[in-house]
Amino acid sequence: MRNYFKKFSIMFAMALMLMFGWSISAFADDSYEIGTVNYSATVGSQLTSPEKGWKRADDTNSSIKYDGNWSTTNNATRYKGALHYTAQKGASVSFKFYGTKLRYICETWSPYPSNVSIKIDDLPNGNINQSLGVNYQCVAYEKINLPLGIHNVVVKMPNEGSWMYGWLDAIDIDDTGYLVNTTESITLDKSAINLTQDDSGQLTATTTPAGAQVTWKSSDPSIATVDSTGKVTGVKEGTCTITAITADGLTATCVVTVTPKGNEPNPNPDPTDTDKIVNIAHAKGDNTNNAGGDVTIIFHGSADTTLSVVKTADVKDVWIGDNFTYTLVITNTGTKTAKAV
Repeated sequence: MRNYFKKFSIMFAMALMLMFGWSISAFADDSYEIGTVNYSATVGSQLTSPEKGWKRADDTNSSIKYDGNWSTTNNATRYKGALHYTAQKGASVSFKFYGTKLRYICETWSPYPSNVSIKIDDLPNGNINQSLGVNYQCVAYEKINLPLGIHNVVVKMPNEGSWMYGWLDAIDIDDTGYLVNTTESITLDKSAINLTQDDSGQLTATTTPAGAQVTWKSSDPSIATVDSTGKVTGVKEGTCTITAITADGLTATCVVTVTPKGNEPNPNPDPTDTDKIVNIAHAKGDNTNNAGGDVTIIFHGSADTTLSVVKTADVKDVWIGDNFTYTLVITNTGTKTAKAV
């Protein structure tokens, strides 16, 4: 009973501090503590430092945003000697982190709400249980096996009930992860572009704050490449994704579709078989006398061209080695052109 009234007195004092707007200010601490020991902690465990494979950000990290009436209080039992708390219904805290796992470290006590909601990437992900008994630096929530990437987290106090105290002492994430500055952003001027093979297009990234460092990456350089300025070049037919990445891991993407290089049309194409006429002249006779010098015209294709034969001179005697000439007179009566005569 004595411990209960002691605890009650502490809570009453905190309520007065909130009522009169008192708070103990704390400078933002954006450093991390890297875990070195395996504690095999579970939800409900007291964890005064991060485990191996995890790292811890203090509640004063500048990437953590508090919405509503939150205050800070000093106590040696809290991580780095202080934490954030609120008695306001519906108050919330939000942050973004890069990684695959998350632990919410806070103070717990049986009268505190067990239904503090948490959403990850706008999806409900259970509740943070703050009613686990008297415990400081307690693992009140754990989420693992998230896809590697940036995740948006929103923790919100219930809108009804008693003892609506909410607490945040620290955030534990992957030892290779980090909290993302929510004031930063990146967008691309195009969400999709179409290129032909060997052609290029330009992507432009806009960042907040302006001028933030951006790196570029292609999901498949065999389909399309991208240089350090955002210039994209088609390599072969296919689809891939170009990603722009800020130093804090924020990303923006563009889908690139590459089509084969179109062959330029020949300004003087050869006619097709139905568009050409092949005319062959044969001189009939033997290698002795052939005074008649008969000539036969053979048509291949559409015969809408009239040909006639005119002998330039009468030939009476033809011997081996003699030359004589016939003239073909061609009159085109159609729209087609003779391929060869």
